[in-house]
Amino acid sequence: MKKIILILILSTFAFAQTKIEIKDPWIRPNAKGANSALFFIAENKSNKADTLIAAKFDNSEIVELHETYKKNDDMMGMRQVKFVAIPAKSTVTFKPRNLHIMLIGLKKDIKIGENYNLTLVFKKAGEIKIKAVVQDMPKMK
Repeated sequence: MKKIILILILSTFAFAQTKIEIKDPWIRPNAKGANSALFFIAENKSNKADTLIAAKFDNSEIVELHETYKKNDDMMGMRQVKFVAIPAKSTVTFKPRNLHIMLIGLKKDIKIGENYNLTLVFKKAGEIKIKAVVQDMPKMK
C-alpha cells in the first residue's frame, strides 16, 4: 500500500513539473458542415519536453492535429500528424499554413466574435481547457 501511495505522489509531482501555457487561441469562421481550424501559441515553461497528442471540440465531428507541407513545385498540402512535440523551455506556434488543429464537420455555424471552449490533451500536462475567439484569417504577406 505504501508503494502505491508513493507512486501516486511521484506521478502527481511529475505532472506538476510540466507547465504548458496556451496563448492567443483563435478559430477561423465557417458554416455548419464545413471545416475550420484552431490556432494558438503553446509555451512550455518547464525543463521537460511535452507532447500534444489530441484536441477536443464539441462543435465538430472530427478533431485532428495537422501540418501544412510543401508537396512539389510551389504546391502545398495538409496532412494529419499523430502528435506535436513541445520542447522544454520553448514555444511552438500553431498558425495558418503551418501547424494547426483541424475542426472537421462543424455541427453549427461559427461566426466572428463568438467564443468556444476546447480542450488540448498533452502527454504529461494532461488536459488543458482553453477558450478561443472566432476571427478572420490574417492577410497573406
